[in-house]
Amino acid sequence: MQIAKYFNFCKTSLIWLWDYARANRLFKFGVVGGAATVSYFLLGLLFVNVLCFPPLLGNSLAYALSFVVSYLGQCLWTFEAKSGSHLKMLPRFAIAQGIGLLINSCIIVACMRFGLGYEPSMIVAIFLVPVFVYLVCKFWVFTPRAS
Repeated sequence: MQIAKYFNFCKTSLIWLWDYARANRLFKFGVVGGAATVSYFLLGLLFVNVLCFPPLLGNSLAYALSFVVSYLGQCLWTFEAKSGSHLKMLPRFAIAQGIGLLINSCIIVACMRFGLGYEPSMIVAIFLVPVFVYLVCKFWVFTPRAS
């Protein structure tokens, strides 16, 4: 009997979470951003700590590779811009990500100059850069434009 109640609670919770995710753009942005961030973080560690790339090179490569995960997720799921033109959205997204990379790299350099290691510097960037990227995506990249 308790197992049935627990199963019903889990099922209800998952349905609620799914409905919430479908309706809440900020939540979706976080999920997609989380997937892109995990790929960025792991690739950054791989490039810098395992392959011994210089920190800014490894960081830039990791950021660039996480771009695909981020664009497809944000375009198709978060902002549901299925009818938009990739010829317009992709360059805008690339510009937003490029500026995000610049901000990210400045944060990494500044934090490391203040004595933080690469890994803690990445964590600072992970929390600051997405705020900028979300606002640019919401108000410029995936906003429907009149033709």
